[in-house]
Amino acid sequence: MREQIDEYNKVENVAKKFIEAVKNGDSKIVKPYFYEKAVFFGQLNEKEYQSGDIQGFYDTIDKMGAVGNDYVARIDVLTVERTIAAVRVIEDNWHGYKFTDLLVLNKINGEWKIVSKVYDTLPKK
Repeated sequence: MREQIDEYNKVENVAKKFIEAVKNGDSKIVKPYFYEKAVFFGQLNEKEYQSGDIQGFYDTIDKMGAVGNDYVARIDVLTVERTIAAVRVIEDNWHGYKFTDLLVLNKINGEWKIVSKVYDTLPKK
C-alpha cells in the first residue's frame, strides 16, 4: 500500500528547500531539513571523490554563493515508504556544472529529514 499524496508533497517540499538553498548559495535555508549526522558522497570532475559529514556540503554552497538566472532544477520523488523516501534532483548550470543528486530521507519524530546526499556531475562546459 502506497503512502498518501500529502507524504509525497512533504518529501517534495524538503527537496524544494534543498534547491532553494543551492540556488541562493545559503545553507541556512536547508539545514533544518538535514539530519544532524547526515553524510554526503559524490564525484566531481569525473575524478575527485568527496565525502564526509554534511557540513562539507554546507561550506561548499555558502562559499560558491548564488547562481545565475540560467540555473534550472527538477525534482523526482522516486519512492515514499512509511519512514523512508528517495528523491532525485537534477540541476543544470550550478556554477557551470550539471548535477544529479540522490537524497535519502527518513521520517524522524514525524518530520522528513535528509540523511544522505549522493551526487554525480558532468564536467564544466
